[in-house]
Amino acid sequence: MPVKLLSLEEAASFLKMEPKEVRALVTSGELPCINQGTRMVFEYSVVDNWYTDHLVKHLPMKQVRMPQSGDTEMRLADYCSVEIMEPNLEGKTKPAILRSLTKLAENSGFLYNPDEFLENLRQREEVGSTAMAEGIALCHPQTRDEYTCEQPFIAVGKTPKPVFFGEANGVPTDLFFVVCSADSAEHIQMLSKLCTAIADGKLLEALRAAETPEEMMAAMQNA
Repeated sequence: MPVKLLSLEEAASFLKMEPKEVRALVTSGELPCINQGTRMVFEYSVVDNWYTDHLVKHLPMKQVRMPQSGDTEMRLADYCSVEIMEPNLEGKTKPAILRSLTKLAENSGFLYNPDEFLENLRQREEVGSTAMAEGIALCHPQTRDEYTCEQPFIAVGKTPKPVFFGEANGVPTDLFFVVCSADSAEHIQMLSKLCTAIADGKLLEALRAAETPEEMMAAMQNA
């Protein structure tokens, strides 16, 4: 697959920032770029992953503006269903958890290739763990294209006991979100909305108190 390149202006548009802000991130070493003489170009996948990582790691985000979802308010519950809520997720290791999350995602009926999806989740975790200090992980595919899923969805799983999932300070994880969309812009909007709900604290409290898929779904509806 050929590498998709973005100009400085295109990267700024994708990141919802001014070109001078993107240039400053490059100068500080935060955002990788390719120098073609005096011209900056960016690999689309690198910019996408960089933005996604900042959405995951900053609650609320300070360095990067949240993208706007347009005139219609995005509702997390619109991407969820009882079938992809699991209060007793199986697995005591990271590989086992990823397999269980893939099986849960299959229940959506939207995955084209579960094996490829699992490998995509693994590749994203190899780049950097999506586990956070709040005891959660925002799992998502490393790459996205039209064959990722038929429709976007958010699956949620909870383990009976927290497991180590790679959080930088060793904080164990018990709540796992799987965010999936074939479109990068929509993927980022979904992550943004989810991060906003998580920052409030009430969603995590409700999910941890939930004992059934129906109760977890209700928590997402109230987020």
